[in-house]
Amino acid sequence: MPRLSRVYDVFAVVRTLDSVPPGEKVSRIVADLSRPVEPASLPDRMDVIIHLAQANASFPEHANELFAVNTTSTQQMLDYARRAGAGQFILASTGDVYGKRVGTFAESDPIEPASYYAVTKRAAENLMRAYSDYFSACIFRFFHPYGPGQSGRLIPKLAARIRQKEAILLNEKDKPLVTPTFVDDIVYAVERAIECRCSGTLNIAGDETVSIRELAEQIGVVIGTDAIFKSSGKDSGDMIGDNRLMKQTLGEWRMIPLSDGLARSRFIERGDEEDARWQARV
Repeated sequence: MPRLSRVYDVFAVVRTLDSVPPGEKVSRIVADLSRPVEPASLPDRMDVIIHLAQANASFPEHANELFAVNTTSTQQMLDYARRAGAGQFILASTGDVYGKRVGTFAESDPIEPASYYAVTKRAAENLMRAYSDYFSACIFRFFHPYGPGQSGRLIPKLAARIRQKEAILLNEKDKPLVTPTFVDDIVYAVERAIECRCSGTLNIAGDETVSIRELAEQIGVVIGTDAIFKSSGKDSGDMIGDNRLMKQTLGEWRMIPLSDGLARSRFIERGDEEDARWQARV
């Protein structure tokens, strides 16, 4: 947000005001995307829409919320983008849409969502394509994004278990293999996409492929506590994003090394009590 607001006037749709810091060029609009958004609360005109909304909720207990935030709100924002004369719409999707397979996922690979979350994101992608005649439709499939303040996702969950000296379950061959992406690289990808009016579908993935064991061991180095492992006895697919098309489309840049990104992630450096205070803010 701070980087984008240096160049653009930013209108941020947020659930609570304190989830985004105020800024000279940042206007905050409070809305709950699990419910219909009031059109009058949004600006009459908009150049670019970056739709990052996603529900971090369990299935099937919160299936309605997942669908409302991940899919229905996408339809609402697409219709708003058309009426507001937007030239570009960037949608945050997920590498989960490829399903559970072994190896690297490229944008041309078949789509086989294996979870309800992935189904809702795939539905949002299909809605985007239906609107591609009205603006540049750009779909970003994120692979394990991480960074300061994150909670409830792979890396902060691993960090919490390591800090609490709880065993991390490892599938056969330490799978899945993953390509984590630091938040600064995601912001940079968004900036480049806006500059080149990118359209189409891109994997947004880091340069380094690591197993869950390797990832946990690196987190342990930052925390100063050795990770403890236990076999799950289960097999697993991978979550490796092929980022070559991303670099061909958006240009090359030096991505943040995993070790540096982990060291800069405050959820690893804080204690549990401070984690709780941070999560209450976001």
